[in-house]
Amino acid sequence: MTHHILVVDDQQDVVTTLEMLLVEAGYTTGTAVDGEAALTQIQTTPPDLVVLDVNMPGIDGFALATMLKSDPATATIPIIMLSGQDGRGSKLIGLESGAEDYLGKPVDPAELLARIRNLLLLRDRTLHGARQ
Repeated sequence: MTHHILVVDDQQDVVTTLEMLLVEAGYTTGTAVDGEAALTQIQTTPPDLVVLDVNMPGIDGFALATMLKSDPATATIPIIMLSGQDGRGSKLIGLESGAEDYLGKPVDPAELLARIRNLLLLRDRTLHGARQ
C-alpha cells in the first residue's frame, strides 16, 4: 500500500525538496501553500500523514493542527510539524495543538523519513486493529 502524504509549507523550495524526498521514498504526495489550501486538499483527498510548517500566512500550522485534531474525520491523521522555531515553547505549542511530532528546520531527511515511517506503521496498526 502506498501512503499519501500532504506537505504544507508556504516556501516553495521547501515543498519541492520534501516532495522529491517523499516520492523517492515511495510515497505519493500532495502539496499546499497555506492552511486554507491544506483544508481543501484534505477534504478532497485525505492524506495518511501531514507534514506541516508552523509559520504560514492565514491559518498557521498550530491552528490547522488544532482544527484537524478536533474533527473526527481527520483526528487520526498523524501530523509532523516543521519549523525554524526550534525552541521548547514552540515545540510544546505544536505538540499540544495535536501534532504527533515536531522537527526543527532544516530537517534531517533520514530522520524525517524514519519518523514518517514510524507514524504510518502506528497508524496502520491502529486502524487495522479497529477494523477487527
